[in-house]
Amino acid sequence: MKNSVERRRKAERGMQVKLSDVAKKVGVSPITISRALRNPEIVSEDLREEILRTVEEMGYIPNLAARALAGRHNGIVGVITPALHQYGFAALMIGIEDCFRGTEFTVQYSSTLHHSEGEAGLLKSILTQKPAGVVIAGAESYGDLLPLMASAVCPIAHVTDLSQEPQSLVVGLDHYSAGAEPTRFLLSRGYSRIAFIGRGGDVRSRRRIAGYEAVMREAGLFQEALIIGGDAPSRVALGRELFSRLLERVPDVDAVFAQSDELAFGVLIECKARGIRVPEEVGICGFNDLEFSPFIEPSLTTVHLPRQDIGRRVADMLLRAIHDEPLEEDRVDCGFSIVPRGSTR
Repeated sequence: MKNSVERRRKAERGMQVKLSDVAKKVGVSPITISRALRNPEIVSEDLREEILRTVEEMGYIPNLAARALAGRHNGIVGVITPALHQYGFAALMIGIEDCFRGTEFTVQYSSTLHHSEGEAGLLKSILTQKPAGVVIAGAESYGDLLPLMASAVCPIAHVTDLSQEPQSLVVGLDHYSAGAEPTRFLLSRGYSRIAFIGRGGDVRSRRRIAGYEAVMREAGLFQEALIIGGDAPSRVALGRELFSRLLERVPDVDAVFAQSDELAFGVLIECKARGIRVPEEVGICGFNDLEFSPFIEPSLTTVHLPRQDIGRRVADMLLRAIHDEPLEEDRVDCGFSIVPRGSTR
């Protein structure tokens, strides 16, 4: 209780304390305080420590709006994603945070919750605040975003499927190939009635479904009934439900390629509940290579995406663009890899 009261009092003081108050206390000009807070390396170590100690003691809170008016940006990097709660995007955010930690920039996240019609509104809202830069991670469509990007005064970097619009400051992969290659892998392991489960709710998912379908058609094995999805996001329970529905439609299915490891785990649980042997009778391949995937029994064959590396690379690309530094590459294919484990032959 005492700590919470002290924090509240400090916050209240911070709303009242001005930059000039801190400067007067330290004995330097307000511009020196401002510069030291933006770029601590420009002042001596002793002065920097005194300034930071005084800021803490007085509870001074920098006014980002005033900073934006005074300079080119407000010191914020905005990140727009379809979802903040899913494992895959969490790994991406860790990579972004790794890059910006220790810099002058603060990262703020906004989520569309997979509602693509909100993407342009979020970007417009962020741009009105004069950010230092923006990362758009996983946009569904660039139709409404391109005009905003063209008028933006800050750099905007992207995590995309490489078939999408942006041609620079892009880090991503080809999700069509990420659907085709795992399907070829399952065929190479002797499976033929290979199903695809999971919704095609975004451009990346739809590209993976297209890759799967192309390979199955090449092999003369494609059947519409082998593709089954659901309206809900990827969850273990949904994996069980979809596999149960699949068995009613295609009782002799012998492999499943799932849109996520959560769905694949649900398929595995349902197989065990029904006494279906994995990988002998049904092979299972997931997508994302989540933390639990090597440790379930049998361990899960899956598609690994270097999500933390993608986050670091797009953040580093944006950071260099903010500082007008040259880029070795401004469009990077991070690729993917298939990780064979116990759930396939």
